[in-house]
Amino acid sequence: MQIILVRHAEMAGDPFVCPESPVAGCLSEDNGVAQAERAHVALKDTPITVAFSSPYGRALQTAEIVLRGRGLRVKTLHALREWEPSHAVRELPPDEADALMKRHEDRFAEETWKTEIGEGCFEMYARICPSFLAELAALGIHHRMGGYVVEKGAEAHSIAVFAHGGSLNVLLSFLLGLPPFPVGRFEFALTGVAMLKFSERKGIHYPSLVIPAHHTNGNGHAK
Repeated sequence: MQIILVRHAEMAGDPFVCPESPVAGCLSEDNGVAQAERAHVALKDTPITVAFSSPYGRALQTAEIVLRGRGLRVKTLHALREWEPSHAVRELPPDEADALMKRHEDRFAEETWKTEIGEGCFEMYARICPSFLAELAALGIHHRMGGYVVEKGAEAHSIAVFAHGGSLNVLLSFLLGLPPFPVGRFEFALTGVAMLKFSERKGIHYPSLVIPAHHTNGNGHAK
C-alpha cells in the first residue's frame, strides 16, 4: 500500500477556477504542460489504483496529464484546495496583496496560527484531514492507533493525490504524525512527488516517507 502526493505544474489563469473535466488552459503552455508531461513519464511505471485531486484547475489538469492512458477516474475533493485568503485579500490588486503577504512573512511563526489574511493553520487541518481519512475508510483503510488498519484486499491500493504546496504540506505532515505548525515542513517543487509506503506491525500499517536516489535504474535503486 502506498500514497503518492503530487503538486501541480505551473499554472495559468484564474487560480480559483474549478473546471469540469477534461481540463484545458489551467497550466501554462510554455512550462506547465511540459512539466506535467515529464511527471507522466516519471510515474508511468508506478501503479496507481485510485486518484484524488483538488478541484482547482491546475491540479486537475496535472492529474489528467500524469494519469493519461490509465483509464482511471480522478475524484475531486473540495477539501484538497489550497490555503484560502480572506475575501478582502482576494479583492486586493495583485501588488497590494503581494505587499500584504510580505508583511505577514515578517511576523514570528507563533504569531501566524490565524491572521486577518485568511485561513488559519488549524482550519486547514480540520478541512483536509477528516475528509481524506473518510476517503481512505471508504477504500477499507482505517486510521487507528497512530497507524492504519487495512481490510483484506485494500493493502493493494496505490493512491495518488494531486494538490498544492500548502494542502500537501498539511496532508503529509498529518499522515506522518507531525503536530500542526503554521510554517510548512515540506517544500514541494512544481510536479514534486512525495511517496509514502506502509509497513505492517501487529496488524497496524505505519507510513514511511520514501526518499529516492536522484538517479535510479527504474526500480528505485541507485545506479
